Amino acid sequence: METQVTLFKGELMEELIRNYFLSLGYYVVRGAKFQYENIDLTDVDLFLYNRSSSLTRERINVDIKNKKAPQALERILWANGLMKVLNFDSCIVATIDRRPIIQKFGQQHNTKILDGTFLSKLKANAFPNRLSEEELCKRLATVRSYKTFPNRDWRFIYEASKSKLLTEQDFSGFNSVLSEAQYFIEKAISDIQKREVATRMIYLTLSHLLIIIDFLNKDIAFLEPTEREKKLGDGFRFGNLGRDGLDKIISLAAQISNNSKSPNSILQSLDSIPVDILKSFFSKNDTSNNVFFWAKELEQHGYNNEFVNPQLLSPQLKALISVVLDYSNIERRKFFECYSNNNI
Repeated sequence: METQVTLFKGELMEELIRNYFLSLGYYVVRGAKFQYENIDLTDVDLFLYNRSSSLTRERINVDIKNKKAPQALERILWANGLMKVLNFDSCIVATIDRRPIIQKFGQQHNTKILDGTFLSKLKANAFPNRLSEEELCKRLATVRSYKTFPNRDWRFIYEASKSKLLTEQDFSGFNSVLSEAQYFIEKAISDIQKREVATRMIYLTLSHLLIIIDFLNKDIAFLEPTEREKKLGDGFRFGNLGRDGLDKIISLAAQISNNSKSPNSILQSLDSIPVDILKSFFSKNDTSNNVFFWAKELEQHGYNNEFVNPQLLSPQLKALISVVLDYSNIERRKFFECYSNNNI
């Protein structure tokens, strides 16, 4: 049996507030690292995401301090500045400080305040069957990658995937997280000892993937179906630049370096990527209307205290995994049958 992780008061407060926003219907990530050129600048205590409508999304950074001297006024300035840097929609400061001046200062600076009076009412057992962030990370830290992610433990891969939700909710982020999900699928199939924790990471990285595609969908929701498919296909294949932008960069790079490979040959190799599988699935109206809800369901499975067997997933989530398997040229049966009772 896993040794239970004891949470410090700050960690416990972050879990309580995360559970509160989960209960309100938000997709929530705890402890996402804000990075700039691979340098960790700061942690976002909570990242909140909500699909407000077909055209709008809500992204919020939450700053949480559970200390005797919380310095709430300074945290309001900090959270507000971070919101602007990340181009988020709003920010929240949670503090045990109960002084009225905190609420007043927050209102003046467009910052919502969860003060000590509110925090004292949070219930610790809102999601009793859920792993804490510390419990999950403890499991991930015991497993390492020696080739794909040289000498990094799986916690590093998980943290990198979370970070993309702050600054890479674009095709670049989608393609990167997709490669991480593929890695964990391969590990779940090939290594029975790591299968359970790898499956949790499949659920969580795919949930990140769906949040990214949901954010992208807001800009293409009302395009004609053929145009929407083209936008997605070019993004999945060529990244944020699209085909025309990438073509120009490849041509310039070839001229500078005298590369033996022609720009056309490089583009032809990219054309061989089976993105039709992805664009056909993600361009469907039914898919785009539901990816946010599927992301929340997968996140819940990833943190469930009891392991959730992929064979028992909803048909919609099985279909999503099957699309990724098809894209990765992995037999569906090979994946799902490895979770028979004798192989978990």
